[in-house]
Amino acid sequence: MTAAKAGAVASRITSDVEGAQRLISGGALQLVVDALIVVFAGIMVLYLHWKLALLCLAILPLYYLTFRKFNGRIRGAWREVHARMEKLSGDAVERLSGVRIVQAFGREEAERQRFEAQSGDHTEEARKAFFLSNVFGRMNQAYSEAGKWLIWFAGALFVLQGELTIGGLVAFQAYLGQLYGPIYRFSELNVTIQTALAHIERIFEVLDTEPEIRSKPDALPVTSCHGDIRFENVAFGYRSGEEDELHEVLHDITFHARPGQVVALVGPSGAGKSTLVQLLPRFYDPLRGRILIDGTDLRDYRLDEIRGQMAVVLQDNTLFSGTVYENIAYGRPEASMEEIRAAAAAANAHGFISEWEAGYDTLVGERGLRLSGGQKQRIAIARALLKDPRILILDEATSALDAESEALVTGALEELMRGRTTIIIAHRLATVVRADQILVMDRGGIVDRGTHQELLQRSGLYRELYEKQLQAMKAEAFSGLPEASPA
Repeated sequence: MTAAKAGAVASRITSDVEGAQRLISGGALQLVVDALIVVFAGIMVLYLHWKLALLCLAILPLYYLTFRKFNGRIRGAWREVHARMEKLSGDAVERLSGVRIVQAFGREEAERQRFEAQSGDHTEEARKAFFLSNVFGRMNQAYSEAGKWLIWFAGALFVLQGELTIGGLVAFQAYLGQLYGPIYRFSELNVTIQTALAHIERIFEVLDTEPEIRSKPDALPVTSCHGDIRFENVAFGYRSGEEDELHEVLHDITFHARPGQVVALVGPSGAGKSTLVQLLPRFYDPLRGRILIDGTDLRDYRLDEIRGQMAVVLQDNTLFSGTVYENIAYGRPEASMEEIRAAAAAANAHGFISEWEAGYDTLVGERGLRLSGGQKQRIAIARALLKDPRILILDEATSALDAESEALVTGALEELMRGRTTIIIAHRLATVVRADQILVMDRGGIVDRGTHQELLQRSGLYRELYEKQLQAMKAEAFSGLPEASPA
């Protein structure tokens, strides 16, 4: 389930839970009522004529054999139906969330065909499941009818022999109908039960999934946090492929960030910078080595409490459907309105929020689609400021912004970084020149470290990256100048 798509998980949360609920709400009560009817009818047929009663029970093994043969197949068929719907939902949500990309690349028709193909697969599996369910139901109905005709024939013989009256036979058939009726209804309910069991199995797959990252039973509370961070020979890798092969993407990472310092991570794409910072809030745990916070191994703290000391601002921050107020207060729901406004003001967000008619009650839309990139970033920074973390992680927080928005966001970030230990990732080296320590990463390792001036004085990767960016900036500046007129 760790790699499941959002739509697939949503399918399990909604349709699977609803399917299980149908069994509990309707099926369970019907079972109890039918069980009481069967007991009553059974007593009455035994009372009226015990020989006929034993004969009518002879048909029950046919029910049992049919149940045994079909139950597993019906449950498996419906499980496949739910699996197809999960894939359909997962892909649909993924494509809808990326609808602009679909449109930009002109893939609407291809995606429509893809959806129709997946819908067709789901329909075919549903047809098979319904066919099995109907065959099962018709067979049990045939057993009931055969049982009734058998009792009429045998009962007629008992009437002719004087062991039973015609009125008694009619009464026996009436009670027999009450006996076979619930059994037949159970055969129909059994389809609902098998469908619900397929839902329940999928629900428990989610519920039984153990989180890979969790607190130790004897984990330590975080009574205070100064923000002293130390990486000691840390290595990390992902497992992938059918053979679960390990691909190490970080190796021998060692550095020390003292409280209040700014440590910048720079390097080419794929160097492992984002992976490194994801180890701090324990999104993953190292394969080797350890990470210390204030001298204590990160894994020895209570997970929720140590994460409570950190805040993350990303290049593309997620805002949830709701109001501006709710998004800023997400990390501290109990915060007062005054605290919300103060955080927004410090993040250079109060101005544009106040201009809106609804102010802090303005709805931001799904994933903040109603806001510009700069506005989203400043609300995300206000959210981080309100949390008042000791450790701050900035992952390309300004790289996707225009110059005007970047200036506003940079000012907000400077306020956010003040007095906090900050780990910052930036491709634009101009944003890290004032860092206390710069770590140059390449191919999963730290290849150089120092201040901006120290690194420039050495001939290395940092100087190469800096000169390339300087040349790109000069080229961009000259490209904006008007062409000279011919003499």
